[in-house]
Amino acid sequence: MNEIFDIPRILELRKLTRSISDKIETDLKGYLSTLAPLFSPAPILGEYMRGGSKAPLKGAEKAFRELKSQYQAIAGQKPYSLPIELSSPLDVFAATPTLTAVEYPYTPNQEGKSASLTVTSPLKWVLSYPEQEPKRLLEMLQGNRNQLKGELSHALLQCLTLNLVLEKRPGLVSVFQGLRFNLETTHHEELGELPVIIISCPLRTLLPPDDIIIQNTEISGIPSFEEIINIDDIRKLSDPLQQNILLITQEVTPAVYKEILSH
Repeated sequence: MNEIFDIPRILELRKLTRSISDKIETDLKGYLSTLAPLFSPAPILGEYMRGGSKAPLKGAEKAFRELKSQYQAIAGQKPYSLPIELSSPLDVFAATPTLTAVEYPYTPNQEGKSASLTVTSPLKWVLSYPEQEPKRLLEMLQGNRNQLKGELSHALLQCLTLNLVLEKRPGLVSVFQGLRFNLETTHHEELGELPVIIISCPLRTLLPPDDIIIQNTEISGIPSFEEIINIDDIRKLSDPLQQNILLITQEVTPAVYKEILSH
């Protein structure tokens, strides 16, 4: 975005960003609610989870072994240092995944001034089962480890279970891609090798220059900042279905393709 920023411009773009973020997040929550049954691990883990199928399910044993292997590889390492024993039936639950805005630390610097901030990406969200988001895991890691050991173990298992569900049901990822959302697996530097699932939309957000961020922080007195919408992305929005149909048309009937473009 090549433009001159000042505080009035930041306020204007922040208002737009929040309105767009609210709309997209509301839509996304609706999609998650509708697709909630597909996020259940019961059809994947079957008899290996408490309350699951009584009869053996094809692939359930393999899925359990994979989940157990992932858990053991992560739980025994820092920062968790948990017992790695895991037996069935597992105490995992099925619930509609929730959204938590992505946050990260940032330190702007300008002419000797700096500030330690928490920056929010309002068009990116962490996808997790309820109350199992990375922020909650970090809180548990910073608390009384002996008292929270069982709770931390359960949260770690829930996070890995959601990751397993998405691996075993790639069609879910395709559905979200069709709805113009991207799902990717990342890692948080303070959570070791635990997979963190991020869902985002085609519109990006960005940070203005550091001097504007520092100025904004000095005015607000709050050590936080929200990224703002990249308006170039709004201009470039296109319809993926239309583009795919045009490619098919160009390949199958070039004459018709030229006819479409000429109108």
